[in-house]
Amino acid sequence: MKLYKVIFSFSILLFLGYLIFLAVKFSSIHETIPIHYSSEGADGFGSKIFLWFEAAINAIILIFIGLILLFPEKMFRKTDEYLVIP
Repeated sequence: MKLYKVIFSFSILLFLGYLIFLAVKFSSIHETIPIHYSSEGADGFGSKIFLWFEAAINAIILIFIGLILLFPEKMFRKTDEYLVIP
């Protein structure tokens, strides 16, 4: 197995571990959580649902990277058309 597939598989396992941890601990998280920090500390607050939003963004990024790794010829069309002189 190629190294990039091992690293990508490890990323998937870490993501699944995060989802399981979030699902187990979700009920004990405060309803309002800090979502933005500045030099003075937390200055933006939101619902704990933002934690699932973060997981969704990570899933989209992992799917996109997985498509690039598994199907590079479909993501980046490799043709010789640029060599043809019209």
